[in-house]
Amino acid sequence: ELIGQYTSSVEENIVQRKSPITSKVNKDNSKVKEIKRSIFKQDYQINKRMKLKLERGLIRPEIKLDLHGKTLPEAKKALSQFIKHSIESNIRCILVITGKKKTLNGSRGLIRENLPLWLKENEIFNYILFHCYAIKKDGDDGARYILLRKKDKVFYD
Repeated sequence: ELIGQYTSSVEENIVQRKSPITSKVNKDNSKVKEIKRSIFKQDYQINKRMKLKLERGLIRPEIKLDLHGKTLPEAKKALSQFIKHSIESNIRCILVITGKKKTLNGSRGLIRENLPLWLKENEIFNYILFHCYAIKKDGDDGARYILLRKKDKVFYD
């Protein structure tokens, strides 16, 4: 006889708690979701209005970097140098074009997938306030807007 999450045995007159049925897939999915949440969670250091303006393309990028055709190490080095140069030149908003590779599963590309991870690394993290995908006319999800800190507000190591 089944009573909620408990089973009672007529012979022994003992109520035992049923062991929950969970699959390995659910446990793995929760771990994956947790990791993704921690990787893609951004500590926003700008207010909501500024964030919305950037996401809607109202803050126009002053300069752009095209990473098409570069290898991962080349792209990472170019991005780092470009961000540092932009900070020195008092540029606040930049557009980084990663490109997108069309596949059956949607848009993919190694540089496109690694860019958010690079922006979280210690070398570049201190220079950045916020980043998001660009609007359609600037490259859609094959490009990213990056809002940089002011030169005097950068946290140097």
